[in-house]
Amino acid sequence: MGLSAAGMASGLDIAGMTQQLVAAERKPKADRITTQQKQVNVSLSAYGQVKSSVSAMQSMLEKFGKDEAFNGQKATSDNSDYLSIKATAKAKSGVYNINIQQMAQSHKLMGKELFSADPEASLGNGEMVIKVGDKSITLNIGEDNDDLSSVVDAINNADDNPGVTATLINTGKDGGSQIVFSTKETGEKNTIEIDTSAMTGQLASLAYNADMPEAERKVEQMQAAQDAKIMIDNFTTVSSSNNTFEDVIEGVTLDLKKLTGTSGADNPDTDDIDVKSVKITIESDEKSTKDSLKSFVDSYNSLMGTIDKLTGFDADKDPDDPNRAGALNGDSLTRSVTTQMRNLLNEPIEINGKLYQMSDFGISIQRDGTLELEEDSDKLDDIISENFAVIGQFFAQEDSGFLAKADKLLDGFTDKTDGSLSVKEETLKERQKSLDDDMTDLNKRMVAYEDRTYKQFLAMDEAIGQMNNQLSSMMSLMMSFD
Repeated sequence: MGLSAAGMASGLDIAGMTQQLVAAERKPKADRITTQQKQVNVSLSAYGQVKSSVSAMQSMLEKFGKDEAFNGQKATSDNSDYLSIKATAKAKSGVYNINIQQMAQSHKLMGKELFSADPEASLGNGEMVIKVGDKSITLNIGEDNDDLSSVVDAINNADDNPGVTATLINTGKDGGSQIVFSTKETGEKNTIEIDTSAMTGQLASLAYNADMPEAERKVEQMQAAQDAKIMIDNFTTVSSSNNTFEDVIEGVTLDLKKLTGTSGADNPDTDDIDVKSVKITIESDEKSTKDSLKSFVDSYNSLMGTIDKLTGFDADKDPDDPNRAGALNGDSLTRSVTTQMRNLLNEPIEINGKLYQMSDFGISIQRDGTLELEEDSDKLDDIISENFAVIGQFFAQEDSGFLAKADKLLDGFTDKTDGSLSVKEETLKERQKSLDDDMTDLNKRMVAYEDRTYKQFLAMDEAIGQMNNQLSSMMSLMMSFD
């Protein structure tokens, strides 16, 4: 700060005086900005807690909707080694016996002839047409791709491959390898046909279709294309192109693992299997509903607890206690979350012409705004059992159910674009930035003020030095007259 000799003429501590004046000028302005920054930071943190709690509850409600938490059906198989089962809320309670008569399988062919693996060997040329179901591909085999490896690659790498894979089996014989064709999808419709009528050479031997006379075939069927077949309750037979049956029984997915046994069918492969059928049971998942109700109550009470803590006021605490009032005490926006949620909880929902409320399902609203679930477990079980279908509709009914209404309400607070809590957060962040800019501007002004003040003191010191020099000269002159 200036020259170290500053103040020598006047004897004043110019540097110290400058610092004191700058500090006195800066303090009230800096304190005002700092106080406002602290207030904004506290409010921003508090709103963040509220928004986080609201978002957590919203996420839970969305998960409830996806998981069909209040109207789920429980499906069990008495032998999951043979058949596994899943059920949605659309499934109706019931018991069924399933016989697994046939597993779905892909079509698989093998060429009888052996093909040389020598990359220089020419196996033929022309057009090979391969068809799977109603899709087909035409391969043009010429001099540049008429060896065994190139032909296999041409089939497998074709952009319009109809769903067939070509592989090679090395027989270990001098003749070379056999070509195997297999479909990627199972089912009777996914059968392979190979037309080599426009081909020459050894590749022409790969022709195959089901109508060819056996004596003319040089390709044998290793595995037939086959649908899966099941019989339900020894009465209804149903087939599927794969081993998964969806909605054969409404809302139920069956995943077949292996064949069940037969009785008196003279089929040694299945007559000797002890498990003749698999029993599946579909019933209301009342335990899941009970757990979901408890989770809902706990989540709601957690949200209300967070809001009460941030907006509350404890008159019993000392007036100087910083925890006497919550960070959002008196904040209307935060209180509106509580008010609107309470209103929604009290709003009846119509189901099949009748109005229902939370209290009909063992949930009561307390005087402090929290929720309480029926404490008597047996009584709650009875309530759920008697109202199972209604509970599911009350919560999960499209558009008019509680989950849909609550999600829409909470989205009005948390939406990133126009949610009121999100907008408030953005406003506070802008205010935070503005205050940071104010502090930066103040620091710049104080640097300029310090420089200006220091120069003024230097000028004063210089003036005092000049006066002292003049006074000294006058005193010397006067003393010379004696």
